[in-house]
Amino acid sequence: MALHEAIALAADPATVMDRVLGEALALVPGADGAAIELCTPQGTLLYAAGAGSLVDARGTEVVITGSLSGLAIESGAVQHCADTQSDPRVDRATCQALHIASMICVPLQRGGTRVGVLKVVSGHVAAFRPADEVSLAGLTVFVSTVIGAAVELASVTAELLDESDRDGRALQPGGSLAGATEGAQARSRFVANVVRPGTAQGVALEDRIEAVLAGKGLRIALQPIVSLEDGSIAEVEALSRFAGPPLQGPDQWFAEAAQIGRGKDLELVAIALALEALAQIPRPVRLAFNAGPETFCSPELLGLVDASAPERIIVELTEHVDIDNYPRLHRACSDLRRRGACVAIDDTGSGFAALSLLLEVAPEIIKLDRQLTTGIDTDPVRRALAGSLVAFAEETGSEVVAEGIETAGELAVLTDLGIQYGQGFYLARPSFLEELRPLLDHRRLRLAISA
Repeated sequence: MALHEAIALAADPATVMDRVLGEALALVPGADGAAIELCTPQGTLLYAAGAGSLVDARGTEVVITGSLSGLAIESGAVQHCADTQSDPRVDRATCQALHIASMICVPLQRGGTRVGVLKVVSGHVAAFRPADEVSLAGLTVFVSTVIGAAVELASVTAELLDESDRDGRALQPGGSLAGATEGAQARSRFVANVVRPGTAQGVALEDRIEAVLAGKGLRIALQPIVSLEDGSIAEVEALSRFAGPPLQGPDQWFAEAAQIGRGKDLELVAIALALEALAQIPRPVRLAFNAGPETFCSPELLGLVDASAPERIIVELTEHVDIDNYPRLHRACSDLRRRGACVAIDDTGSGFAALSLLLEVAPEIIKLDRQLTTGIDTDPVRRALAGSLVAFAEETGSEVVAEGIETAGELAVLTDLGIQYGQGFYLARPSFLEELRPLLDHRRLRLAISA
């Protein structure tokens, strides 16, 4: 579909220009107004659209000669005026009439023809930063194309990407590579919100997920899983920790990655980081990590397991995603077990789906969900359900791990039920490997167990 057809379906060109200006204001924090000035056949500039403090300037016509906009058009370069009352390049009368104290003028070009100016203004002197010039400089191709509204949408993208590539290598005098990168990121958000309003947040989400996938902001913490009989550390579970921004829990990061189709990729990156730590964890302590069904059944996971020490690996299958292909799941379990790895079902007791998985997977390890262990010392229903799962595990030869142990009372009841292993803040909090090393070297939590 041609861009002008897409525009016609969503809004008229004037509305699109207004949207462009709204995004320009959001892009430059110091701006309180913005306008698109188009060249007329009479050799003047016409305010074709305005926003903010310039919303009422539409229809204003000014001469090109002797104005900062005219200089931007003539030079083909961004022009920045910090003080309109002292800068000889500006049309002071127009600036006074429109209450403009400082401004940036960005020339707009379509093909080989300069068609006008994108202008952002402020009623305050020196309101803009050099970085604002860099951010706005890359908008020229896109804004000009929107105004023209006569090319294929794919051409907009191609031109924009081409312009972005050049920006990263050839800067305006006084620019910097960091500034160009910042400008390219800002431009991508600008374009996304103009072409598809409301997607700027989605672009930001994709940016931060991609940054994590590239190795930024993700670390692995380890939480001991201990024998409730003697306090020895049998396993450690790898838990993802994200530096942000935004500051949010790991579940939210993984949910957002899944939202943009990168859930499996993020899980695999976290698993690879966890397995890097395995060589530094003393034997016979094993490493457990979570995997959703897609990751669990993937050849990439098998590749990571093969490259590590499979006999020391426990793959915890989470029940948070519906299993729709049990034959594939069975094959994945067999592949892992042939390599010597163990399979665990995570969050057992939190829903019927986990009980179904127990029957399908026959795991080596059953992990009781914290919803089941929390308050188990005061709730006979929780005790009864936990007891039935312990009996099931004894019949099938599985081990049971109780998650989320936070009090001495919970620990006492779980021990009385015959549960072999426990995990939770009462026993040991998650820590990074360097902090956990003394405890791993000792490999016993006698004090925590006897409390």
